[in-house]
Amino acid sequence: MRKIMEHKLYLYDSKMRIAMDLSTRKYHFIEELMTVEKESVMEALERVLKREKEAQQQISTAHKKELDKRLKSYSENPEDLLDWQEVKKNW
Repeated sequence: MRKIMEHKLYLYDSKMRIAMDLSTRKYHFIEELMTVEKESVMEALERVLKREKEAQQQISTAHKKELDKRLKSYSENPEDLLDWQEVKKNW
């Protein structure tokens, strides 16, 4: 797998820094991660990943309003539901 990823490397900038596609960067990051010896470094990396994951899970204000509207509608009329099988038949 490493040979497949290595062909995607290319050089840029006068400083000769290596730029890689995201998949290759992840692969190299995992390799580096396996060499981490300090608990504090692992904790810092975990915090960064947790913040990123939480940021991706947040929904927009418009979506939140729509969800709230639907929940209110359901709580006011819980019997006013459609059976998924019936919906699929009619579409």
